[in-house]
Amino acid sequence: MVYLFKIRELCDKKGVSMKQAASDLGMTEQSLHKLIKANSTKIETLLAIADYFKVESAYFFDQTAGDAKRYIKVKQEELTGLIKKVLAYSIHGFGLIKLEWDEEDGKFNSYFDILYKQYSPTREDLEYISSVLEKEVDSKTSISAGTNTKIELADGTTPKDISKLLMTRDEFDFTSAYYYSIKKMQAQEELQRLLSFIGKHRIERTASIEKEIQELQDKVNYYEVKSIIGGSR
Repeated sequence: MVYLFKIRELCDKKGVSMKQAASDLGMTEQSLHKLIKANSTKIETLLAIADYFKVESAYFFDQTAGDAKRYIKVKQEELTGLIKKVLAYSIHGFGLIKLEWDEEDGKFNSYFDILYKQYSPTREDLEYISSVLEKEVDSKTSISAGTNTKIELADGTTPKDISKLLMTRDEFDFTSAYYYSIKKMQAQEELQRLLSFIGKHRIERTASIEKEIQELQDKVNYYEVKSIIGGSR
């Protein structure tokens, strides 16, 4: 297996930037980043890179040559921001399904999918979440200015209050509306399946069946209101 991420290590040792190394090798910096990210290149390109850094081509195939361990250095605010995002999205019904580090942009790319049920944190969970935040909340869960201060949870503090602090208003409105739009679509599909089944088999619409139909319609109506941007805040 080839280990092209070692090009970065060699740039540090040689004292050149990735941009300068790429230019010296006759390629763009973007091309060099793509090469490293894909971890694949033509043999002639690899030989040219090895010659440029004055190492044997085997250096890129030997995991023990040099420091083969790869570390990702991120700022504390980047990591804290990611934690906040995962927590907030979970409360709003979205689970993290993929997380990858973008070398070129120097940030995490995260991908979420809707959960069957929204995450409802316990009191202990809320206390942990509050320790992640950098703002202080009074007994009415309103925000007051401050830095590196722990949020004081009141008896009336809810997961929704916490998610408001974890997100910007636009993020909160969008994720809330999107979650409920999905739930609305699911309820509509369930209602349609029931009505189709009744019609296909000519089933008498008894009082219990009418009640079930109405409950599904009420769900659709409820999620319809909630799925309006700004209506669930």
